[in-house]
Amino acid sequence: MRSARWTALLARIRRAGGAEAARATVAAALTWQTCALLLHVTDPYAGAIAAVLIVETTVVATVSAATRYAAGCLLGVLVAVPGALYAEPGMVGLGVVVFAAALLARRGFLGHYGLHVPTTALITFALVRGRHPGELATHLAEIVVGIAFGLACTMLLFPTVRVRSAERALEELRLLIARHLDGLADAVVRHEQPRKVLGPAWEDDLGTALTRARAAMDEAHESVRWNPRPTARRRRSHLDHRVLRTLSDVAGQVSTTGRLLDTHPDAAETSRPASAFAQPYARLLRTTALCAYSCRGGRPHPALPAARQALARLGAPRSDPPERAAPDQRLLRPLESALTCLSAPAPAPPAPSHRILDPLRPSPRR
Repeated sequence: MRSARWTALLARIRRAGGAEAARATVAAALTWQTCALLLHVTDPYAGAIAAVLIVETTVVATVSAATRYAAGCLLGVLVAVPGALYAEPGMVGLGVVVFAAALLARRGFLGHYGLHVPTTALITFALVRGRHPGELATHLAEIVVGIAFGLACTMLLFPTVRVRSAERALEELRLLIARHLDGLADAVVRHEQPRKVLGPAWEDDLGTALTRARAAMDEAHESVRWNPRPTARRRRSHLDHRVLRTLSDVAGQVSTTGRLLDTHPDAAETSRPASAFAQPYARLLRTTALCAYSCRGGRPHPALPAARQALARLGAPRSDPPERAAPDQRLLRPLESALTCLSAPAPAPPAPSHRILDPLRPSPRR
């Protein structure tokens, strides 16, 4: 019981960003001690602040934050030094430095780290103007040490891997698509509109699940880039954007089918339980639901060939009047597109190339 409570507590802390906070704490503490020992600084706040500010969730995000932080500080120094040395009087130089630093801080590539351009520029201007170059060098050295420890702690102290969250999001998307296809089949059999079976917000739920899956997949891919953990290297193959693209296409076709059944009364009238179209079409929707739930990046589901044959038979020309055959074709087109997406074979892995590095030279005959 206690172990379960501790596990739940640790999971809650992890979801709240506890790992990032712990890495930032360790980086700030190491920066403080290193600056105090090597630089002989009593209160190295600048280095500790740099270490805290650059630590992000993933290694890639931390490297990006460190780059922008360092660029902002460097631009501040480059702007302030000429103004402090050559601009007279001092108030004019200060105004020029602040104006130029504020313009550079608004550049998009720095993001919110652009704030450090005018901050570093003002500190540099004051130290250079007051003839304190040693303190300026110490200040910049603290920032360098803080950035170094922030990067090291992010890479070495159990960097985050977000593969499981992406897998859960994809599983939820697969399950929701399958449920919606089953609901559409029930709507066809019962001769009802899909919104009465699935609820009025079923399309919004599908769009929300799709957006969540895309965000989780992007975050998972970012978390395994430059990640030295063996877990990231082992689970890299689980992140397949082809599966997400396939599920996105299938979700779009599901929404199209639902809108057709909702907004076209003639299509709903054609799909009567007693007709020769409704029951096979409902079975086809349920088979598509099974295939969509089994879409995991490997081989297509074994039922897909039979489903495509059933779709071809259902869409074969019959002796019905044109006004009755048109709704059938409108309902079959999205389903045909969904089955085509699910039938796409997974690309074969690239064959290893056997390149001879040091070919043997023929020996001369005697």
